[in-house]
Amino acid sequence: AGRRLGYIATARLQRGDLEGAQSALEQINAMPSLATAAGDLWSSPERRLRFCESCNVSGFLEVYVATCAFQRFLQTGQLLPTVPTAWRTEIAEYDNECYLMGLIAALREMERYGVNRGQALDLPSVEICLRLGQSLEEVLMQFNFRNSALRQRFDGVKYSVKRLESLSYEITMARQRAGEPTSLEQPIATEDALEMEILSDSKRLYEEFDENREQVMKRSRDVVKAAKNAIYALQREDWKRADSQIQLCADQANAIYADFACNSPTLRLGFFSGALEEMAEALAYRAFRADGKLLSLDDMQGVSGLQFPLLLMEYLGGIMDLTGEVGRLAIRSAGQGRDGEENIKSCLTCVEAVYDGVSILPYLPGSLSKKIGPLKGTLNKIEQVLYELALLSRGSAFAPKMQDEIDS
Repeated sequence: AGRRLGYIATARLQRGDLEGAQSALEQINAMPSLATAAGDLWSSPERRLRFCESCNVSGFLEVYVATCAFQRFLQTGQLLPTVPTAWRTEIAEYDNECYLMGLIAALREMERYGVNRGQALDLPSVEICLRLGQSLEEVLMQFNFRNSALRQRFDGVKYSVKRLESLSYEITMARQRAGEPTSLEQPIATEDALEMEILSDSKRLYEEFDENREQVMKRSRDVVKAAKNAIYALQREDWKRADSQIQLCADQANAIYADFACNSPTLRLGFFSGALEEMAEALAYRAFRADGKLLSLDDMQGVSGLQFPLLLMEYLGGIMDLTGEVGRLAIRSAGQGRDGEENIKSCLTCVEAVYDGVSILPYLPGSLSKKIGPLKGTLNKIEQVLYELALLSRGSAFAPKMQDEIDS
């Protein structure tokens, strides 16, 4: 509803209906705040961010900021709006990125406004839009945007500026042909249209976050490497090396959390969260190999050595990835013939328990829902292995290529 009202307000601004646009914005401001809508989720920064991502809050904020910026431009000639507290997530890097995307969207509205004013050959209005667009482009070029939705939006800024340049040139030529003056009666000043202090703070915040993000990604790779080494050691039943690698995972993860992730839910839920999934897989695989059981989230937290809580999504990702290792164990056990049947059945029980558990969940985010297909494939392959063992035990000449199946 908020995005729809934002689009309505923008359309009214383009028609010059300032009162109608203000009415639509007042309806937006009368809606429950983000904190009210999130309820108990708001108290946890990580859950708050997940809530905002799943509800596309960034899409709403982009439209809202663009509408407010365009309204302010029409009323005062300035561009940067103030976002009410109700529409702030209090996650600095998230709010900052949404704000910048809103400014870029406002430039597209200015481009459209320039086209509409061009119908009346209103050169001063088009020139104001052009000067402001050029100033915004110059400021944004100082940002070192990484590959993201914001970078994609920024790539369109130059096209908006180019369109406004073309409009200015074409209108100037049209006025010359009509014998009308093309020089501006008063010089156009746009220096104060962009509050540079606000944009400087935005740039500083973006660069600090990006630098921290690079550090988290670099150090998280060490967590992933140690977790995979632990799994390889468990495959060889090298318990001592496996335990040392798991402890190394915990030490490195604790250091990353203390240095970066504890103060930023965005960093907590990014690449670092994926590394913790790998660690959760190693912990789950060790418990399965040692005790033949699946760890609960509380049990995994207790044996992990982590000084901060694992998230449910990291736990689920870990045990879903666990099924791949359990499937490989089942195939190796099949090489023992009937002697390995009990191990294979234990593996099947484990995979079935995971599959049944995640199947009844009402919702899985995209990163986890993609794991359902491979999980079901592993389940089918283990069932096939037991079927082929049954044939072999009765003297069948059938000779399956089990390893090829699991590798495929």
